[in-house]
Amino acid sequence: MSSGEAITRRQALVVAAGAATTAALPEGALAQTTKAVVASTSGKFLTARELAILDEVAELIIPADAQSAGARAAKCAQYIDARLAESIDPDWRQSWKDDLAEIDEVSVAMFGRPLLQASAAERQKLMERISRNEKNPKENVEHSFVTIKWWVAEAYYTSNIGIHDELKYQGNVYIDEFIGTDISASPGGQRK
Repeated sequence: MSSGEAITRRQALVVAAGAATTAALPEGALAQTTKAVVASTSGKFLTARELAILDEVAELIIPADAQSAGARAAKCAQYIDARLAESIDPDWRQSWKDDLAEIDEVSVAMFGRPLLQASAAERQKLMERISRNEKNPKENVEHSFVTIKWWVAEAYYTSNIGIHDELKYQGNVYIDEFIGTDISASPGGQRK
């Protein structure tokens, strides 16, 4: 949520309740709680279910690790949802709904249940299936994966978590000499 948006009373209560119970949760339960909160919250464009599917796929693409938090913590699904809400292209917006539904349908075909009800191992197998022809997608669901992966990477690496925690970006650094060239960075690029 950006600083310009007002938080509703309900959102404040959800955050407060989550903060109060987080410390008491057993290891691994926080991720499940986060999924439950995301699954119950509609996006600016996507439904609560679509947003939860996108959030899960994003986390499977860029999971949390020892170096940095994953796509879920970077709010990649919410970023993409906000871009969709801003778009005036109805075909592009609908393609996202279709892509998410298609991934869910493949999960049902493979495991007999939608993505959000699949086990961790099943989710991994689903990702392997839809990404198998990433460089040369042949099926609609493979095209869906390529699109989603690109947008997740865009969202993640423009987030604070992606750019600072993952990439360790420190800002622009002034270089006073270009080693290996005979032109300095001095004004006018005078030769030495």
